Amino acid sequence: MSFVWIEKAKIILSRTQWPTYWHGELTGELVTLALFLCFFAMLNLELRLPRLIYTPRQIKLSYQTNISLFILNSMVITVFSVSTLLTIAEHYSGNGLLNFVPNPMLKALLSLLAIDLLLYIWHQACHRLEFLWLFHRVHHSDSCMNVSTAFRLHFLETIATTCLKALLIVTLGIDKMLVLTLETLILLCAMFQHTNIGFKYERILGCIIIVPLLHRLHHSKLRSEYDHNYGVVFSFWDRLFGTFSLAEPETIGLKNSPPENVLSLLKFGFGCEAPVWNNPLNFELMIAEAAFYKAEKRNFCPGDELRDWLEAKADILRDNTQNQQRKQVG
Repeated sequence: MSFVWIEKAKIILSRTQWPTYWHGELTGELVTLALFLCFFAMLNLELRLPRLIYTPRQIKLSYQTNISLFILNSMVITVFSVSTLLTIAEHYSGNGLLNFVPNPMLKALLSLLAIDLLLYIWHQACHRLEFLWLFHRVHHSDSCMNVSTAFRLHFLETIATTCLKALLIVTLGIDKMLVLTLETLILLCAMFQHTNIGFKYERILGCIIIVPLLHRLHHSKLRSEYDHNYGVVFSFWDRLFGTFSLAEPETIGLKNSPPENVLSLLKFGFGCEAPVWNNPLNFELMIAEAAFYKAEKRNFCPGDELRDWLEAKADILRDNTQNQQRKQVG
């Protein structure tokens, strides 16, 4: 399949008028083509040389769900958000803090570092703050991590991320072409770090950028593991702020069997996955007791009370559902 797309790409590239693409409105189309080719190249690599072995059903279900979410986000948010960022950059490119940097290469480097640091802080906030984690856990719900997992995002998280990027663009005065370049680089890095591959010298490369080895740990089912390696492009932010970890996760995804279809995942982002409990009084008492034990394990460190409560609730609901299923079978 990848060979066919490469041949088609050669035909398109042979007919491309390069000056028109670079200076005109078709630049975005060229970037889209490049990202499209990179996606299929990474897909081809992980199908030929997978680091983690999944069943064909797991792979098929994961790609169907992730691509469906990508299409939905593209129709509703993604295309709009990118065009919005470019429009904002066009209007504010000469009025920001970086306007005083004469060297364009230095300006580009500072812009990349700034947006990558912003995304690192935002990513960590999505893990630390409960109302953000509800949406971000949609991304972590994929138990079959692959290149398409990069597009497994709740649309509200996409909107919030776009708003933060827009604020940074206005503050720094990043120009339109540089915005397009940075967005392309960030998306390439996101696809690369989710690709199910392993390669020689990966740990060495991981000293500079986030590689699949580092990001796999971030998608672990264990909280002690997935609260690490928040970086998007560079890995030195994690080293600098003490969130770096180099290990292989035991399992990928979320506990309690999150939904796989698109509509259920969107509801999952709003916390609408819980079934009805028949005995509310016992339910609350059981959650309180389970949450207490979770807090005890982390030495009652403040700031995680709501997450402990939600995780305890999810565990009890899962056990209750399984018990009801056993009764129905019996």
